[in-house]
Amino acid sequence: MSIKLKAGLATVALSALLVACSPAGQAENTETADTATAAEHSATAAQPMAGSETPYSASEQQMHQAMMQAHGADPQETYALKMIEHHQGAIAMSEVVLRQNPDAELRQMAEKTMTMQRQEITELEQWVAQHRSGAAAPAAGSAQPGA
Repeated sequence: MSIKLKAGLATVALSALLVACSPAGQAENTETADTATAAEHSATAAQPMAGSETPYSASEQQMHQAMMQAHGADPQETYALKMIEHHQGAIAMSEVVLRQNPDAELRQMAEKTMTMQRQEITELEQWVAQHRSGAAAPAAGSAQPGA
């Protein structure tokens, strides 16, 4: 695959990532949250939360801000840096789940997510270091099938 095609694909992927991770609905209808009763606020955890604040709001805002500030020397490096911040956000949200002591299955999924995201952060950081040093050779074991 040519360098220009790879750069174009990375740019498209980065654009899609930014759209997917951008806070949606900035002009939310707050009337429902403003008129919520005290009884609604004490509803069970199985029901949707009223308003825009959730236990994840702080970690989401931090992730979005960090992603928006992550810029590299080229689209590929920018993608890697933004993905590092995205994975950090997934870890932060998983930590919220673990603090709330959910059921065993969800707890196991959150722990698995944290493990996988940390591994991917390490891989992305290694790629960025190699890319910046000009030695962006494929990592061991990452050869394409049939190569």
